[in-house]
Amino acid sequence: MVPIAGRSTRIASCLNVAAVRAIADRVLAQTRGGYASESVRRELEDIDRSCEFSTGALRIFQDLLGRVGVATSRPVLLPLNAEPFWLREQGPFTNFRSSATLPAKASVVIIGAGLTGAAAAYYLRNTGLEVVVIDQGDPAGEASGRNGGNFELIPENSVGVYEGLARERLSFMRRRYSSLPIEVLGAVSEREASLVLGLALRNRDFFKEAVLTEGISCDFSPKGWLQIAVNEQEEQGICEEVSLAAQHGQRIEIWSRGKIRAEFGFETAFLGRFIAGDGTYHPFKYVCGLLQCAVNSGVALYTRVKARRIVSGRAGDHRVVTDAGTVAAGRVIVATNAFTRELLPELSAVVPYQSQILVTEHVSDRVRGRIVTSERGPVFFNQPRDGARDGRAPLLMGGGKDRPMKNPLSRRRSPAVHADLLKIREEFYPELAGQPPSREWVGPMAFTPDGLPCIGFLRPGVIVAVGYNGYGGSYTTAAGNAAAEMAVSGSVPEWVPEDIFSPRRLVREDPLFLSDRNGLWRVAASLCRQLHAVNRRLADALILHAAPAGTPVLLQVSAPPGRSRSTRDIAPETLLAFASLKQFSRQEIRRLLRMMRRWDLPRDSILFTEGSPGGSCFVLLEGAVNVSVNSQQLLATLPAGSIFGEMSLIGGLPRSATCSVRTDAVLLEIEREPCQRLLESGSPTALKLLATLNEGLIAALRKADLRLMQIEQNALGSQSP
Repeated sequence: MVPIAGRSTRIASCLNVAAVRAIADRVLAQTRGGYASESVRRELEDIDRSCEFSTGALRIFQDLLGRVGVATSRPVLLPLNAEPFWLREQGPFTNFRSSATLPAKASVVIIGAGLTGAAAAYYLRNTGLEVVVIDQGDPAGEASGRNGGNFELIPENSVGVYEGLARERLSFMRRRYSSLPIEVLGAVSEREASLVLGLALRNRDFFKEAVLTEGISCDFSPKGWLQIAVNEQEEQGICEEVSLAAQHGQRIEIWSRGKIRAEFGFETAFLGRFIAGDGTYHPFKYVCGLLQCAVNSGVALYTRVKARRIVSGRAGDHRVVTDAGTVAAGRVIVATNAFTRELLPELSAVVPYQSQILVTEHVSDRVRGRIVTSERGPVFFNQPRDGARDGRAPLLMGGGKDRPMKNPLSRRRSPAVHADLLKIREEFYPELAGQPPSREWVGPMAFTPDGLPCIGFLRPGVIVAVGYNGYGGSYTTAAGNAAAEMAVSGSVPEWVPEDIFSPRRLVREDPLFLSDRNGLWRVAASLCRQLHAVNRRLADALILHAAPAGTPVLLQVSAPPGRSRSTRDIAPETLLAFASLKQFSRQEIRRLLRMMRRWDLPRDSILFTEGSPGGSCFVLLEGAVNVSVNSQQLLATLPAGSIFGEMSLIGGLPRSATCSVRTDAVLLEIEREPCQRLLESGSPTALKLLATLNEGLIAALRKADLRLMQIEQNALGSQSP
């Protein structure tokens, strides 16, 4: 074997750039770019220990060590190579244009040729529409070619320690809408968690179908995903997701520390969550595969064409102004992710963030095409199948906390994040201590204030699909599919409801989910379920701790005694005096009164009994009403102005308690049928009524929670010595 360093090199007090390049040429010629033999390894280690280097020479030498898999005894520097692992080879669409000039018009213009834009083009390819795709660079040149190459069923979007998807959604909601009642945020968060999981599941199915149907060669490896807990709190959150996933027909495996050690060789202090079917892929190859299908079917692609602005007229009249000309379009799909606010300043809430990822070569192939994530760092890593051979594979590792960036085109790497990544790497792979990475790069992502992607119409004809919060692999194919469907039909698919995913939520202060009928109704239904569950616990607690002997059993009563009469003689001012109804106008109160009937009831009258069928709610105009369970155990006394019975009106549930008149009372009843007619109108009156019912449910839920807590505390106190 030819020595890799000559005599003059060995005695040099300081190796310069030329000398190190000569060493590198000889080593790479002998190893052919592969793993260093034992003899080469010993010579390189000897040079590392015994020689001095100029600054430039040391970086080149560490680059060589990283490429052949040899450790250094010195601090590990940022590697020379800042290009992403996925972009090592030139793709088929580099500097590609379907024609010399942009067309003057198109049915649909897609701005952005990354994962989302390519997917939208793929799903529009056989629709008969004229589709034009433009990108300011080459396809997948930004986030899509600079991400981790993972597709995951549960995007954690975590803030601090991961506590499960539903709790993470609640964390984001509390930060975004801190003034809203926690009960509302909890109800919405549960729905969001289900929608996010459904979207990610749909994305996984679309992704696999495209890869397999089109035969896209993208190192597809659906071998599974392991999330390792970092404490007991996260363990609990992970365990709670088993039922959430089961609702969507998915199975989550809980792995013990021993199982993790056996499968991966990692020593962990806590258990993990494993989801089969998730995995890794080569995002650049995938984007190119989708675009190839689209271009073959007549979609026009223009790279290195920057969109400057979108000028909108009517819904079918838009002009996309670029540095290569203007294209008139019926629909525009904006798939620009971290660059969105440059094109659409009104979406300034979509903020660019920067990730940092490094690759270590020739690592023992423990992961074998699976993903591993952990909040230790936080960190994600995988071992891409592109480069796996002879039991070794490159180790791609990212994390160390993403950070906001002013310029999404920035390529500036952070030494602090570099140091964090090396530390985390050596916790999982201690044998890699001191081995320089072969490359390390940064890439832009787009984050939203509530941690959810933006998928929907910003204005008529302008469709936005951006803001994946670092989980593009979990959303982008489905987002492209949804954008394509919107471009064809002009309507939003039911699986990306506007009140949750629309970009319009970011241009207003009040949340969309509390400004439309469907959103308010869903919140009310969730609150009903919560209140029903608490009332059941409360009834059980009263039986256990405070049930009186010989309690009489009431016959079932489902309606007040006697006959009702018209509300024509009730002045609107009477209702407007109550805090629960003061947000209505006089005209709106009159409309509500026309839907109601009046009951004048004497003391001790029974309105309805626990368990009886319902279907209406009441407004207490005068007097007081007792609420009791288990026949006569008093829960609360309602004063004038109270609204009650919402659970039966909204959820169709049996009455959860018995209500009786404590003092002579006047009540107004609204039944389900006229209420539903009002709500279906979507009028401001309907929205106010739904909001009022929600407020009543929240108040009832809080009172029930407080009463339950008091009973349980009293029970504990009575058991104390």
